[in-house]
Amino acid sequence: MAILDTPQPDLSLEELRFLVTVAKTKSLTTAASQYGISMGAASRRLSHLREVFDDELFIRSGVTMLPTMRMRRLLPRVLDLLAAGGALLSRDNVGLADSRRIVRLLAADSAVMTVFPLLVRQMAKDAPNASIELNPLSGDFLEQLRAGRADIAVYPLDTVPKDFHRLELYQSRRGILVRQGHPLIKKYEKAGRIELDDLRAFKHVMMNLPGTPELSPAAYQQYSFEVGISLPYFLGVPYVLADTDYVYIGPVVTLMHCLRLPDCNLRVLPAPPEVSPFTPAIIWHHGAHTDPFLQWVRGVLLQSAREEAKRYNAIEI
Repeated sequence: MAILDTPQPDLSLEELRFLVTVAKTKSLTTAASQYGISMGAASRRLSHLREVFDDELFIRSGVTMLPTMRMRRLLPRVLDLLAAGGALLSRDNVGLADSRRIVRLLAADSAVMTVFPLLVRQMAKDAPNASIELNPLSGDFLEQLRAGRADIAVYPLDTVPKDFHRLELYQSRRGILVRQGHPLIKKYEKAGRIELDDLRAFKHVMMNLPGTPELSPAAYQQYSFEVGISLPYFLGVPYVLADTDYVYIGPVVTLMHCLRLPDCNLRVLPAPPEVSPFTPAIIWHHGAHTDPFLQWVRGVLLQSAREEAKRYNAIEI
């Protein structure tokens, strides 16, 4: 077929849904909020769509994004394409009920609380014969994806090689996790905020995942924090904090789960604005891009992560 021999633009159903959302809301800010992504990510997505369609698509008029004539003509066709794509990727067509696939995921252990809850429930319901294999991140996780030894990684990576895809899940502010009665609580209640200098007075619990510098103690050297202990697993953090004056800085959506542990008696404080936000993403190799089962998995992961973040009011735009 001629269409198979003609190079096609790299365009996903997710991007087309975003295009429709901007058209319906007439607001890039609202579209970004609905998708749980930053304004920067929304602007980059719109720029890519403009490049693909070789048109401005929307013209700003005050705070309103008005569709161009080309966009008006495109919208019905895009809606038809999304409907067809939805039918193609429905449960019946993907064969979820009969699949015995093992979905191989790479992530930090905290993702079990923050990213995977809905995926586990949905797979138990819709793909009861399939299973999930979760392995820790390592320095060669991109090579594992490229070689087909893993299907999807969850990792806060800003850029990926050209043969990979990256989908931002959300952007979350970070918080400070401490025990109840910690001296920082009095400082916060008195001043209404925590300064970086306040944090330098205490030792910190750090994550130390092999080969992943973005999650390691070195990532915090810019703040001159003293490391009290570095751990390879997040699930140990609450128990270290419960009996010490150590502090831990992490994504709010993750920290809020720690408050549910009855034996630890912890509290979450807002981090200083200088501490960068947390932007997790799902990453996969292009070789798995069109796999219908994994497309379904990625869609559920996206929904699951954003639901958890919104549940704790942790999304920052």
